[in-house]
Amino acid sequence: MKNKFLLIFFLLYASLASIALSQEVQVSGKVVDDTGEGLPGVNVIIKNQQRKGTVTDLDGNYSLSAQKGDVLVFSFVGFSNTEITVGNQSTIDVEMIMDIASLSEVVVVGYGTQVKREITGSISKVDSEDINEFPTPSFEAALQGRAAGVQVVQGSGLAGSGSVIRVRGISSVSAGGDPLYVIDGVPVTQDQFILGNGGAGAMNYNPLSTINPNDIESVEILKDASAAGIYGSRGANGVVLVTTKKGKSGKPTFNFSSNVGIAEMAFKPDMLSASEYIQLRQEAWENDGNTGRVELPDGISWEDALANNTDWVDATTQTGVNQEYNLSGNWGTRKFKTYIGLSYTDNESFLIGNAFERMSGRANLEYKPLENLSFSLNQSVAQGINNRVNLFEGSLGAALSEANPIYPIFTTIDGEQEYYNPIDDANGWGNPVFVRDFLDWTTTEKRSLTNLNIAFEPINNLKINFSGGFDYLDLNDQRIVNEGFNPNNDFDVSNNNINYIRNFTYNLTAGYDFKFSEKSKLNVLIGNEFQKSITDNRTRNSTDTTIFTAQNTSNWAFLSYFTRASYSLNDKYFFQGTARLDASSRFGENNRFGFFPSLSGAWIISEEDFMSDVTFLSFLKLKASWGLTGNSTFPDFQRFGNFQIGQGGQVYNGEPTVFPTRLANPDLRWEKTRTIDFAIETGFANDRITTEIAYYNKVTTDVIINVGTQPGTGFNNFWDNIGRIDNSGVELSLTSRNLVGDFTWTTTINAARNENEVKDIGGYSPDAVGGGFNDTRVVPGQPVGANFLVRFSRVDPDTGKPIWLDKDGNETFNFDLSNRVVVGSVIPDLVGGISNKFAYKNFDLNVFFTYTVGGNIYDGSAKRQLPSEVTSWNFRGDIVNRWQQPGDIAQLPKLTLEPIQGADGGDVWQYNSTLFLYDASYLRLRSLSLGYNLPSSLVQRYNLNNVRISFTGSNLLTFTKYPGDPEIARDFQNAQDRNLSPNVSFLTPPQQRAYMLGLNIGF
Repeated sequence: MKNKFLLIFFLLYASLASIALSQEVQVSGKVVDDTGEGLPGVNVIIKNQQRKGTVTDLDGNYSLSAQKGDVLVFSFVGFSNTEITVGNQSTIDVEMIMDIASLSEVVVVGYGTQVKREITGSISKVDSEDINEFPTPSFEAALQGRAAGVQVVQGSGLAGSGSVIRVRGISSVSAGGDPLYVIDGVPVTQDQFILGNGGAGAMNYNPLSTINPNDIESVEILKDASAAGIYGSRGANGVVLVTTKKGKSGKPTFNFSSNVGIAEMAFKPDMLSASEYIQLRQEAWENDGNTGRVELPDGISWEDALANNTDWVDATTQTGVNQEYNLSGNWGTRKFKTYIGLSYTDNESFLIGNAFERMSGRANLEYKPLENLSFSLNQSVAQGINNRVNLFEGSLGAALSEANPIYPIFTTIDGEQEYYNPIDDANGWGNPVFVRDFLDWTTTEKRSLTNLNIAFEPINNLKINFSGGFDYLDLNDQRIVNEGFNPNNDFDVSNNNINYIRNFTYNLTAGYDFKFSEKSKLNVLIGNEFQKSITDNRTRNSTDTTIFTAQNTSNWAFLSYFTRASYSLNDKYFFQGTARLDASSRFGENNRFGFFPSLSGAWIISEEDFMSDVTFLSFLKLKASWGLTGNSTFPDFQRFGNFQIGQGGQVYNGEPTVFPTRLANPDLRWEKTRTIDFAIETGFANDRITTEIAYYNKVTTDVIINVGTQPGTGFNNFWDNIGRIDNSGVELSLTSRNLVGDFTWTTTINAARNENEVKDIGGYSPDAVGGGFNDTRVVPGQPVGANFLVRFSRVDPDTGKPIWLDKDGNETFNFDLSNRVVVGSVIPDLVGGISNKFAYKNFDLNVFFTYTVGGNIYDGSAKRQLPSEVTSWNFRGDIVNRWQQPGDIAQLPKLTLEPIQGADGGDVWQYNSTLFLYDASYLRLRSLSLGYNLPSSLVQRYNLNNVRISFTGSNLLTFTKYPGDPEIARDFQNAQDRNLSPNVSFLTPPQQRAYMLGLNIGF
């Protein structure tokens, strides 16, 4: 019986084993990349059986035993995981797809590069494809909406205009708030006030306008202290690293691209006609208790005024023609690589007489005579010619203000046609065509950027790098007022502002890779950097008999030492530390040096064994950083006291008097920003969806403030470190590959919220720190640049008079500046961008929106365009919302010709109040691009590589409650005005709407 039982057991076991063995399959194959090259080291495992697997050999081959129904998982760093179910086949070949979202791409960092997977800081990368998606006045405008936490406001529709960029909020008051720009390792000249404080025709000088976007390979924005800390004293406002294109190995290839199109105003102002203006002036006349016809400005009769009916907006605007042409080529061997780029751009804005012409050339050369020695030279030359108009007197600004529709452009005197010039208008605001035709204003910029780099590896793992850069800028701003502008002068009047800026930089670094084991690696970098900038400014004013010249020289220098150590363990734990010691000539002797350290770490949790069963999550990474950065961007020599020679013949003992105007401060020191950053990066559904969420907290102390002193002190101002500003915020970036295959659809969304608060200004009053001509102030407990205004309550329905609120919120008919309070916010609640890219076969469609939620715009010109007191200024169309008769519930007070009376009994002709404070929210279709790539069979017939035709429209639609263009950046007076008043508009021209046809040919 026992033997029978054993026999039955043996037979049952044998049958079960035979069944199992019959389902086991020996699977083998080859794993390759998208070029067909075998991939060594690819992990091949059976899903849910982590210990059963193998790796591919040097040629990408593998072999293992599996059973039918098993799922083989192929994984390799930098590629998407591939899963294949085993069937009856014995050979399974796999092509691995490179996955950018898996963070294997190389990212440029300070003084080197890193694999994105290993980055512990906060860095946003914008590729050349996005930068060149649609034409912009300057490359930095193309960053708008592309990177979370980076707010970009394009200046205006003026040709060549610059942008205001803020990385994670505003941390400064009187010092510069813009990020540091580094092009191919050279920190470049980026002063917007080279041509003076304001007065630049409604847009400050743009030092980035001559950089050709077509030459750019990528832009990396360093946002936190871990990423920007290597730049120490200049990293507090973020760092923008621009990398230009390099030559590639292979036979010579060339690319030609062109864009041709037209530009118009994205928003056309609604101004009144002559009859409408006369009607409102008559209404004001009658509101004041008068009868009969009202007298018109400049003594013009009603009949002539109605006959003139000049549309000054049409007289100062046009449909501009834009054209751009680029030709580039690259080729290379194992030892020598070359990239050459040539470009010509001629962009007319929608303002008559305004255009920007740029010609540029670039040559990037690399030579590697030995395996351990290489040389590279990056050289660019460019010339930018900006034909400018004086917006306020000779263009659109005047058309929106003093250029009244009752005035003609020309008048006839003694039988001859002459320009009309109102008697009461000495500056020509009443006839912008007259000013434009008599003013020749050209800003010519000649710029050269040179960088020589030598890389040497004397022994394995030790890399020594020397880089020397030279940024030369020749800037000539020339204004010629032609003969006949002033009746008293029969000669030309010329003004030249000439600047020669020489910016020298060198840095020397040494890096060593310590490889303790396959799983434990350390890279250490040490370096030294020196930079000096010299500016020679010459001013030349001349008439037919007089020539006045003046010259001054300004310079500054930095000396720096820095180090960075990066450690990785098991390819999932990463740590980094940086430190930089900076010395600057701008600071007092007592605080010449500043020390700026940072620490950061990252953990790729998805690589842990306990995450193996979490199938929906393909990638999970945590990052954290802490560090100190600084800011030193403010005018030279401010640590010294300033003296002025007495004016008006003031003498003492026969000598001109000399008196102090600014106190010296030998203790002037760096602004210091302490930043804490936490972030989580995720990938879902095999990285079909990737996200990054970040939180940061920035505390800036020793804020540099140019404080206005009391008149009784005998001094005008004083530079001191007296403030503290806090910034905190949340950022979200999301990319979703919604559809893959023949029809693809990818969505990218980013959003950022920043909260800004001034903690301290050293006990000074808000009026001691103001935003230029604007009612923005620095108030503790409020954001930088708080609107400091009298609150408008309502219009009295019985009398039509404006009713204000005092400080306590009580209604009053008296307008009193002492009742100003903080209202609204310069800072928006949310900014970001939304991109949708579609592709089907040879067609592609890109739709890109930018948006702002919350915040306020203060319209500084509306107090003259929508006044109670009727002046010679024309009205905007929204004056229709005024009070006209008792019982009206109106937005605007009744019209009057009498000046508004202030609380002190004096006239108030411009009252700054919340009546002109608007919601800044908007959604804008920033660009829409439709492209078609000709079939390769057709293209290759003509020995071409590719041909692409495209149509691009920019700023096509805007949704906003603001009665104008909500994207504004005006002509700022100085860095303090730029920090405090980015939300203030004053006759600011709108953005341009452009339509472009593009052609791209590769051969």
